Amino acid sequence: MTSLKKKPLDLERLLMNTNIEYQDAGNGWLQLQCPFCYKGDGKFGLGWSGEHFHCFRCGGLREYETVAALLKIDFQEATRLCRKHRASEGHRDSHLAGPGATQTPRTHAQEVSLPYGTGPMTDRHRKYLRSRGFNPDALERDWGLCGTGPLGTFAHRIIIPIYDRDEKLVCYQGRDITGRSPNKYKSCPDALAATPIKNCIYGLDRVEGDTVVVTEGATKVWRLGLPAVCTFGAAVADTQVLLLRRFRRVFILFDGNEAGAKGADKLSRRLAPLGAHPVVITLGPTDPVDPGDLTDADARELMVELVKR
Repeated sequence: MTSLKKKPLDLERLLMNTNIEYQDAGNGWLQLQCPFCYKGDGKFGLGWSGEHFHCFRCGGLREYETVAALLKIDFQEATRLCRKHRASEGHRDSHLAGPGATQTPRTHAQEVSLPYGTGPMTDRHRKYLRSRGFNPDALERDWGLCGTGPLGTFAHRIIIPIYDRDEKLVCYQGRDITGRSPNKYKSCPDALAATPIKNCIYGLDRVEGDTVVVTEGATKVWRLGLPAVCTFGAAVADTQVLLLRRFRRVFILFDGNEAGAKGADKLSRRLAPLGAHPVVITLGPTDPVDPGDLTDADARELMVELVKR
């Protein structure tokens, strides 16, 4: 008799593809902030065992309903995403899978098109960047930033193109400028990317030498300048770790919150056995939590200090 039991959800891949923050708790468990009871206390109280969700406050939770709440999407879309991210039998999705591991075939775009409505930044996009202390002309010139209008799935966003070392456009990310979107950042779907975003490191194509400063997001790269790069979140994928191992000195400057501290420590421990010399950098108690909110002067001073070490 054929079993009708559904294949397990590869939640880690789904979270990476949708930029949802999580922690690896060990023993096969992932920890997240519960979308039903999170109180803004920084606690990752929702656990995923590999087969089911359990929150220490809410108890056991249904899979599709929890994914819908985590991603702030409707039940039908959550069902579709979960089906897309089912693991093959005997497969644990990993870029470092061992010999003989069964890999689910993946297809990606050969050429990447920026989202519908992308064009030059308007006054609204420029106003948002100025409100964050950035020079929109410089970012447009140096990083190729674009903007979208009111239509499409990436409406009202600054579009951040992502290139590989051959200067080929492989992915993109959009930053909301309205303050009303539940997701500040939205990434190109994997199926439309030449390289999925969690296989990319923003700014890596521009870094020369043996030193790199690793941050969480693109705005931090803009603030700090080269050789800063970003991993698009505190949860760093295996492929990203392998891209960073070529540097002799790796300074890790994540956000000054619990997730950032844990992510930085984990990245440091993963890089050390690969031949890199990682150093976790912590900003001072009077500095902003987000390195992207440093003043230009403080950012320049910090980078000079790090690069000259």
